[in-house]
This record gives sequence, structure tokens and C-alpha cells, in this order.
Amino acid sequence: MAYNPNNAVGTEYVNTNICRSFKQYIFTSLTSLTGAAVPGLTTTSSPVLTGGMVCSEVTIINKTTGDLSLYDRGFTNVNNSLLIGTGESITLRGLTNVAQVSAIAASAGTVYYRTQYFSSNPSR
Repeated sequence: MAYNPNNAVGTEYVNTNICRSFKQYIFTSLTSLTGAAVPGLTTTSSPVLTGGMVCSEVTIINKTTGDLSLYDRGFTNVNNSLLIGTGESITLRGLTNVAQVSAIAASAGTVYYRTQYFSSNPSR
């Protein structure tokens, strides 16, 4: 049986670094990062939260044609937002799930993001 670092049951080491990449359409209204494909989602429908993706940080790349306002943990006041321009990227840390992050696009469009879960806790 070949060694699988993602399923090392019965061994001393298990790969806890789970990383995934996503592409999502962001609307001009508050849109949660879903961390999953949303079946049937079009550019005119409302996004459906599908449970997110466990992570401790997320890197977001704004590919919309305008600024992107980012919010986390339910804080949606403009005073609690981070603003990134077109083509810019940012890494948000201190998360437990990508669904804790929401965005509002000045001009609706696509963002790309990569969730990362790093654990240095050796106890299992």
C-alpha cells in the first residue's frame, strides 16, 4: 500500500496542511466566500452559502474591474472593511472558515482565493 500523506492512519505523521483554490463571482451586495462551487450560480442570482472551507488564512486576489471591500466575522460596517484595488491581493489570518469572509465589489466580477490551514500542534 502506497503512503498517502493525507490519510496516514496508523502512522506517526498526518498532513494537516489542507489548502484549496477557488474562483467566485462577487456581487455589488454583500457576498460570502463560499469555499465551494455553487450549483446553478449565475451572475444575476444570489449566492448560496455551501458551508465554506476550514482554514486559518485566506489569500484573496481581486480580478473585478473595481475596488473590493472585504469584511470578516460578520462586521459589515464600512469602518471594519479592508479595501483592495483591481489586481491587488491580501492575506487574511486568524480565521477558522473562509465563510467568515464577505466582500462587496464596486463593479461585480470574479475573485480568486486560496484557503490554507496550517497547524504546528504536534498533539493528536
